[in-house]
Amino acid sequence: SGINAEYGQVAQKMRVSMKDKAAARAARFEKWSTQEQDLVQAAARAYSEKLISDMCHEKIGLADPTIQPVLKKMYNLYLVTVLQENIGFFLSNNLISRKAAAGLRNDFDALIKDIAPDALALADGFGITDEMLSAPIARDWELYNSYDNAGEMEKYEDMIRT
Repeated sequence: SGINAEYGQVAQKMRVSMKDKAAARAARFEKWSTQEQDLVQAAARAYSEKLISDMCHEKIGLADPTIQPVLKKMYNLYLVTVLQENIGFFLSNNLISRKAAAGLRNDFDALIKDIAPDALALADGFGITDEMLSAPIARDWELYNSYDNAGEMEKYEDMIRT
């Protein structure tokens, strides 16, 4: 998949970069911590995306067959999101076509629309409480931010009751 290819390419760049400074341990640390910080961060991100993808794929296969369809939709939403967030990398390394990249927003929107009817069941299934769902951002965030509330909920609760 694209995520595996991304991780492979970033890991290879890292190996080459660190091999160039194979002299002293201090020199490797200096290169790692100051000169190649962007590459280190890219490798960490790519590795975590690959790990999440691999685990999702494995666990979906082990899940109850009745919930596999919605889990596959959620997994596909994750993959589309990763592609969108890293589109420059995927395009510049020819891991996605321009046509496919142009269709990502439509894919994302279609998945959201398809998943929406299951949103409450998913929230329940993932243990998301009503308190978490009732965060100001989940309600009328414009009203919540219309005054200096210093993060307090009491005033907001009073405003929505009136």
